[in-house]
Amino acid sequence: MTVEIRAGVPADAADLAEIHQSARAAAMPWLPVIHEPAQVLRFFQSHVLARTSVSVLLAQSRPAAFLSSTPGWVEHLYVAPAHWRRGYGARLLTLAQQRSERLQLWTFQDNRNARAFYAAMGFAEVEFTDGNANEERMPDVRLAWRRPGGAVS
Repeated sequence: MTVEIRAGVPADAADLAEIHQSARAAAMPWLPVIHEPAQVLRFFQSHVLARTSVSVLLAQSRPAAFLSSTPGWVEHLYVAPAHWRRGYGARLLTLAQQRSERLQLWTFQDNRNARAFYAAMGFAEVEFTDGNANEERMPDVRLAWRRPGGAVS
């Protein structure tokens, strides 16, 4: 399968919003859905693509996964469920790691697959919360990665 990674563009908003929603539903069926699809689309248009750096992985010329980042942070990393277990998330995260000295991100404590994935990618769990600060009010965990040779914080 032909795969390429390119920068996200405004025209990607609908595809990325769909990947986001379908991946969350499949990976975390226990997670409350608090935004309607139209709200999610607006968020991707006005925030994700407008205010973060987005890398889009294309499989057969169609968006299959994406990573959104700000300096030092992975804001979003989602792979469409039909494309799981092909290494697409690892490719995007490796690219982000190559571009950064250190990265942090949040995931939900109950998202065991994500936690295992990030551990395999060299991230350490450094902070646990009760979820009071996130929209879903679900316990989360902050993970941190530093280029080898440095300490995580």
